[in-house]
Amino acid sequence: MTKKLPLGVLCMRLGLPKGSAQILVALEKSGGMHMSELVRKAKVHRPAAYRSVRALSTLGIVFTTNAAGKRALIRSKGVHSLVQAFAEVAEMVRDVSDNKNTHATPSTIHHLSGPAGIATVFEDVTTHTARGDTFYRYTSECDLDEVNAYLPEKYRHLRDQKRLERQVISNPESGKRKRPRLERFIKFLGGEREQFRQNAIQLVYGSRIAFIDLNTQECVIIENDTLASFQRVIFQALYRRL
Repeated sequence: MTKKLPLGVLCMRLGLPKGSAQILVALEKSGGMHMSELVRKAKVHRPAAYRSVRALSTLGIVFTTNAAGKRALIRSKGVHSLVQAFAEVAEMVRDVSDNKNTHATPSTIHHLSGPAGIATVFEDVTTHTARGDTFYRYTSECDLDEVNAYLPEKYRHLRDQKRLERQVISNPESGKRKRPRLERFIKFLGGEREQFRQNAIQLVYGSRIAFIDLNTQECVIIENDTLASFQRVIFQALYRRL
């Protein structure tokens, strides 16, 4: 059924930037193009082309190849990849809907601030993640040492005592400074055109989601089974593509 949807509709429903359909059509008719050629063939403005290529790359629909001494070529895996991505997103929504607890209690939202608030968030992760489970972390911090300074004194001990594993999506600058650990798996997001340096952290654990704004030292913890499940599925889908 999804294959019958027009290309532009598929792009729109996936939340892709305007011009993505034209980009895909142009790439489908070639073995690869330089960005300048792609802009001309797709008849979209260069900023829009960059946004579309970046979004399509995140979904694994287009990719870039680099040869020594030559400009990068942008290639498409085919429109069928877009259909597959749409089907996966639809499946995510169905999974969240199927797992929805109709008798769930209303969400609980906690607002915290300052260094003590940030420390409380990390402590909350060790408290509300079951022994042996995995929690998920997006981290775009600008200063790893600053973040480590916020960690509660017993955080690492409690985390290791419960044998918690974690999957991390980090910017390269911070993530590559982290020491290798068997229970931590890191992938990187952010290149020249993907600025993943907002100095913020998102954590998904148990039935909770936590957000930390390191710029303002403001934190929010949301306790909601459906939202936590939803965010977990999105994280895992992105993690597989990186």
